[in-house]
Amino acid sequence: MDFKTQARMGLTLWKQYGPRDFYYRFREWCGFQGRNRSYKKRKELYFPSREEQNAQREKIWDYAPLISIVVPAYETDRVFLRQLIDSALQQTYGKLELCIADGSKSSQVEQVVRTYQDCRITYQKLGRNGGISENTNQGLAFAKGEYLALLDHDDLLAPNALYEMVKALNNVQPRPDLLYSDEDKMVGDSDVYCDPNFKPDYNEELLRRNNYICHFMMFSRAILEQAGGLDPAYDGAQDHEFVMRCKRHGAVFCHVPKILYHWRVHPSSTALDPGSKRYAYENGKKAIRDYLESQGIEAEVELTKDLGVYRVTYARKQEMQVAVLAGSKEQLSYLERITKTSGLTKVSYYYAKEQGNQEIAKTTEPYIVLAARGMMPQQEGWLEELLGFCQETRVGAVSGRILNTKRNTIASGMMVNQEGKVHPLFAGLPEIYRGYCHRADIPGNVSTLPLDFVLLSRQAWEEAGRIPDSLSFPAREVAFFAQMKRCGYDVVVDSNVTVVCKEKWKRNFEIAPGDFAKLEERFGEHWRQGDMAYNPNLWQGDGKFRLRKG
Repeated sequence: MDFKTQARMGLTLWKQYGPRDFYYRFREWCGFQGRNRSYKKRKELYFPSREEQNAQREKIWDYAPLISIVVPAYETDRVFLRQLIDSALQQTYGKLELCIADGSKSSQVEQVVRTYQDCRITYQKLGRNGGISENTNQGLAFAKGEYLALLDHDDLLAPNALYEMVKALNNVQPRPDLLYSDEDKMVGDSDVYCDPNFKPDYNEELLRRNNYICHFMMFSRAILEQAGGLDPAYDGAQDHEFVMRCKRHGAVFCHVPKILYHWRVHPSSTALDPGSKRYAYENGKKAIRDYLESQGIEAEVELTKDLGVYRVTYARKQEMQVAVLAGSKEQLSYLERITKTSGLTKVSYYYAKEQGNQEIAKTTEPYIVLAARGMMPQQEGWLEELLGFCQETRVGAVSGRILNTKRNTIASGMMVNQEGKVHPLFAGLPEIYRGYCHRADIPGNVSTLPLDFVLLSRQAWEEAGRIPDSLSFPAREVAFFAQMKRCGYDVVVDSNVTVVCKEKWKRNFEIAPGDFAKLEERFGEHWRQGDMAYNPNLWQGDGKFRLRKG
């Protein structure tokens, strides 16, 4: 990215965040630039070689659907449009059609399209420009594919985009209704790529706060007919609303962890200046609120300084009884003093030195907080915040972001890599930093939590077979939460709740050899699929969201 572009982005952020936040953002941005340099140097790790592309073109699939790539065009720059069309026609999976729905007043889009003599292009001049959703819907209407994919009129597909999607359709059972990939950005009409977004697998809590799915998205005709097309009432956030609506209609999601989409950055794009289309974020807020209301969930949805990231606060609607088990008497006194609750919450406090199953079993409350010695939540409303998640029975456990006394992250959830090794997420990250793609700053589903500070559903605790006390940290956490997830429960980390560990963190994250053997037999196959909240393109040697080394 050139200096002029960087300077303009910096001025935009200065206005958006103010001097203090901008200072920390700038420091974090400097770290991100190192990641970008690494990404550019190791391009071959993320894109197929010419030999691989040739092999992909020869592949014969058992299931080879026609895929319709739908492009709503409007006065598209000629250079950008040619690059887009070329990127579609040069796909290594060739059973496709490119459907261009042109809402332009001028004929410039049509003039470019007519220079191509490829029968896979279907072009339709629309009677009027109906906006992004209506134009896209008209493109969907004349598309013939069994699966449909959306491509913005100024972006590009990687050459293996459709190949990787069809590969997933052949290998994943049940066959997915909606597939999405990782993505990056490109500046103007250059071939320099930056800002890779390596995404997690389907993540309900994250999706409620950020459209992390975004590009490249492909979906079945069946789910389109069931859920309906894009809704013009949410223009600018129509994709986000559509994804959530598909989920509400029972869509099976599949994440393809490869860079398959290049999101072009240019002066009028939201990728460069989020504030350029603020209406889009207001519509995103409306989409989230409506999605939650459709499921009977009442919540306050707010914009944040990070446009595209939303604050969701669940309204307390149910009476809930909670047992808070403190690891020391000093801590017990602190928790009783700091914790403020609503009239819907009844709290009983217990001194529970061992923080284990026997002490949990002595209580009767439907929800249990384990707060190990030295764990001090910082907000008086911490318990109400965590209980808000547990009003949905799908949530079995929720924790906060654990910090040391210097306000640096100890753990914001944990990940289990493909070798079965455990790493805390965002360890060492200053509290004020947002982390990779804002992930440290947004509540989300994770695979594993430290049991040192956690709110548990008693029902989930029972169904998961209780905490395996015979195992040591972190093996017991891995086993307990893996079993909880097998029972159908979600595990959540809420970064809005900060917990300071007042005592020195003496634990390490190595699984004892004896414990490892037991876990590998039960969960080894699951480990090899990768952690649902991480990504195989990221370095598996820690949980800091750094790019893999090779």
